[in-house]
Amino acid sequence: MYSLRSRRAKILLATSSFALIAYLIRRYRRYILLKKRRTLTNSREQTTTNVTPLTRKTLNKRFFHQIRILIRILIPRIRSDSFLLLIVHLTTLISRTFLSIYIAHLDGAIVKSLVQRNPRNFLRAISIFVSVAIPASFINSLIRFAESKLSLAFRSKLTRHAYDAYFRNQTYYRVSTLDSRLLTPDQNLTDDIETFTSTLTHLFSHLTKPFFDIAVISWSLVSMVRQRKNARGLKEVPGMILIVIIITFMALRRLSPRFGKLVSEEARRRGILRFAHTRVIANAEEIAFFDGHEVEKSWILKLYDQLREQTNSIIKKKLWFVMLEQFLMKYFWHACGMVTIAIPFLTYDGPAETDDPIGDPLGISARTEAFTVSKNLLTSGADALERIISSYKEIAELAGHTDRVYTMLHVFDDCAHSNYQRTPIIPSDNPSECSSALAKRKISVDHRAKGEIIESDEDIIAENVPIITPNGDIIVESLSLKITPAMHVLITGPNGCGKSSFFRIVRGLWPIYSGRLYRPDPSNFFLIPQRPYMCPGTLRDQIIYPHTVDNAFVDDSQLMEILNNVELQYIVQREGGLNAERDWKDILSGGEKQRLGLARIFYHQPRYALLDECTSAVSIDVEGKIYERAKQLGISLLTITHRPSLWAYHTHLLQFDGNGRWTFEVLNTEKLLTLKDEKERLESQLAGIPEIQKRLNELTQLIGEDIITTTENEENDD
Repeated sequence: MYSLRSRRAKILLATSSFALIAYLIRRYRRYILLKKRRTLTNSREQTTTNVTPLTRKTLNKRFFHQIRILIRILIPRIRSDSFLLLIVHLTTLISRTFLSIYIAHLDGAIVKSLVQRNPRNFLRAISIFVSVAIPASFINSLIRFAESKLSLAFRSKLTRHAYDAYFRNQTYYRVSTLDSRLLTPDQNLTDDIETFTSTLTHLFSHLTKPFFDIAVISWSLVSMVRQRKNARGLKEVPGMILIVIIITFMALRRLSPRFGKLVSEEARRRGILRFAHTRVIANAEEIAFFDGHEVEKSWILKLYDQLREQTNSIIKKKLWFVMLEQFLMKYFWHACGMVTIAIPFLTYDGPAETDDPIGDPLGISARTEAFTVSKNLLTSGADALERIISSYKEIAELAGHTDRVYTMLHVFDDCAHSNYQRTPIIPSDNPSECSSALAKRKISVDHRAKGEIIESDEDIIAENVPIITPNGDIIVESLSLKITPAMHVLITGPNGCGKSSFFRIVRGLWPIYSGRLYRPDPSNFFLIPQRPYMCPGTLRDQIIYPHTVDNAFVDDSQLMEILNNVELQYIVQREGGLNAERDWKDILSGGEKQRLGLARIFYHQPRYALLDECTSAVSIDVEGKIYERAKQLGISLLTITHRPSLWAYHTHLLQFDGNGRWTFEVLNTEKLLTLKDEKERLESQLAGIPEIQKRLNELTQLIGEDIITTTENEENDD
């Protein structure tokens, strides 16, 4: 019976072992497959976004270079407020270390008084402990306070520096339009900076105090060990501690996941998800019209699943790593620490040390006090060493945040100096799926534009200037013309031919890749788009934008005259005055917003007004008055429009044909209107030919004659 049970147990054990091995092999193969897929996906995403991946070694020259550059921004000089807060924070950390050593000795005195059964010494030690607890509690709170203040100071310094770079030389436009390295600059400017500064200050606390703790505690322990001169094996204790530390550090480093890369990728996916929500908010009306909520929901859920998968991967990796970390630095170190403490006591062969030869001749209370103090000091030292070693994971995470912040500032600087990196959109192999401009001509955009922009007094002169989109599409290969302030230019052509692109080239928003462009200072240009930008603020702010009330140069009566020029004087009384604050984007109609945008050219009175379909929602009689008043002020009008009613207010015509060709000539309004009337008449006549042919066929069938097509009639005539 026993042998039968033993055989069954062996069979069950073998079967279970085989099943377990098969399961582990299957899981391992699945892990390898998922790892290959994840590596392929990450490589594709990095190729698409041009983001430099973090290497396996987190603490490399690249990281130290990046953190050194950022620290110079955080602490620009010794007398800065951030440096003073750093000194205060460091002082609190050092004070806490000395308090910890003093409290450890107090614990030893309390235990000694208990062993000696001395109530007087016990109450005295307890009283001292309670009195010391008050400043200790204050210092603990002060450490958190100083850390929070230092983090806020670092964040303020870095945020101001980033905003200065973001709003310099139109970087806010270039980084999103002309460059593709930053997908979510809004997240880089907010969440990434906050996370970087808080992680940096927290890591400073977790590294500075442990190093100082280890130094002071080691000195205290050495002083205590020197008192045990008759103990054996003391020379081997430092070597044992060093071996334990090296083994722990090497094990954690070799088995540590790449937290820096994982956290950086998580932050990137979080930014993409936030951008998707922003896009839905910005296009909510169009999505509601088309009932496209299911598509948007599925897309956002897909992005969330990608973020959840990355976060779940980090959580799983942290599970096994934290388990190993806790085993080594909590239980293994505790056992090694007890061995280290026991060596001086077990190997001591000198006379008994006691301060009470009668009550405690063997010195038990003194040994208990020394053991308690040593244990507390070693525990504090082990905690400090644990924070230092476990900080490798936090340093890896800091490396990820550092890389994102440094990359943001580097891209801002590149864009400010016209150095762009953009991944071009590759057109489809099927020409029918591509626009004509994409299918015909495309170049590889260089990082730096080679064209010249030369400031002139008044005229706009283009010499062999190409119009090339940020994606590398060649719209016009070479444009050469001269526009003087006395000219009023009408710009026409089909969609996508380069009309608005010409404005961007002249204003300097797009780079010039060859040729020369002579133009006045950018302050001489003012653009009014089809949908004017309504800034937050009062009605006065809308008129004088981008000026503010502090630097406005007109009074209320002049502002009323400006509103009268665009037939908007009634809006002041309707909305409650010039200082009324409203959500102007939603309150005003389309025509009112366009006229309010046109009011800005009467306030600024630029030399050139760039008008891009800015009167499409304005009645013909009102737009005529606005154009006539603008010409009377000496403003040169460069207008993109499809309305023939505006031809009479222009002197020259710049026409693009959509195939890269263009013409620039004097505008003959009467001739152009005559040709337009003839074109409309011919189109109406041609539109009726199919209906006439159809009716002729019906009549022929009714009277029983043969159907004679127009083509046959032409052949008979021939």
